[in-house]
Amino acid sequence: MQTQIITEAELDVDRNTVDLFNDSIFKTFTAARKVIGNGELLPYAVKTIVAQRFASKRRLEWRKRGLHVPPAIIFSVTKRCNLNCKGCYAHAQHRQSTDISIERVSRLFDEAKELGTSIIVITGGEPLMRPEIIDLAYEYNDIIFPVFTNGLLINQTMALMLRYNRNIVPMISLEGPREVTDDRRGEGMYDRVSRKMKLLKNNGVFFGASITVTTENMEQVTSDEFVSELCSLGVKAVVYVEYVPVDPETEHLVLGTEMRAILDERLESLRRQNKAVFIDFPGDEEKLGGCLAAGRGFIHVSQSGAVEPCPASPFSDASLGGMSLKEALNSRLLKKIRETPLSLEESHSGCALYDKEEWVKSLVQG
Repeated sequence: MQTQIITEAELDVDRNTVDLFNDSIFKTFTAARKVIGNGELLPYAVKTIVAQRFASKRRLEWRKRGLHVPPAIIFSVTKRCNLNCKGCYAHAQHRQSTDISIERVSRLFDEAKELGTSIIVITGGEPLMRPEIIDLAYEYNDIIFPVFTNGLLINQTMALMLRYNRNIVPMISLEGPREVTDDRRGEGMYDRVSRKMKLLKNNGVFFGASITVTTENMEQVTSDEFVSELCSLGVKAVVYVEYVPVDPETEHLVLGTEMRAILDERLESLRRQNKAVFIDFPGDEEKLGGCLAAGRGFIHVSQSGAVEPCPASPFSDASLGGMSLKEALNSRLLKKIRETPLSLEESHSGCALYDKEEWVKSLVQG
């Protein structure tokens, strides 16, 4: 798969989306810089912002040569988990269970750095069940690795490692307040996770919380009371992940246009009131020209190495088991999705590719 030089006119077709997404990344890190203040994290925060800008320039250079490099990769490193939560998204997809080798992960990180991908989101299953990947990530300090984890495997030794390796950012998953978290994750889980947060706080680790937001819990998880409790536990960043249905029977949980607007207003209020970063994912994609999957903003790499448009669209025609990341980014599937405006429109479920599953399947088969 060869890259080709493209003209300035062709580059301008998606430059606006790329620029807007890059700006949103810089704004997030600038907000984090303000939250950090002038403490011991400040030098790393400044270095991170500089590294992000350098990486964006590298991506643009590749784009001029015909290769569309996303700022972020979402990497599901394993299906294994130490919990069995109700409605688990990873379990519902019934993927093959073979994990990609640590040697190939090392090459992936090398390739990502060379191409200018500067954020690699580590998810699972439970990603800390593969501690060797976290150890490897320490070596790539120009890349930010948010790690979405249930937090139970964090101990004092890991907390100390995280303190001195700031590019690893634990994002502890919660369902909401105590009764909601315990109902979905198991009795006593909220208190167990709270103790892990206190451990990170006492060791000076910058960490956050991840919450899936639905029509049923939005008011509760964005309440002043709940957010204040998170901040008291040491949380410095909160990511609200908009629910994408795992089956049609749960589509009533999806935020509609009106509720997304309310969520946006609520997050603006929380930013003014709290010393923390608040992020909505995927957020208002209309402002960015539509869906950011398939490499426009990010791609997904499965635990077996399949390169996919996003976690909610588990289809692939490229695998890191048989090609480089550079070759995979030029896959027919990813290119077709990026080049088809229909695939990028806002959808009723909040995920354009989920709504167009049959179309995506046809691209793989074709």
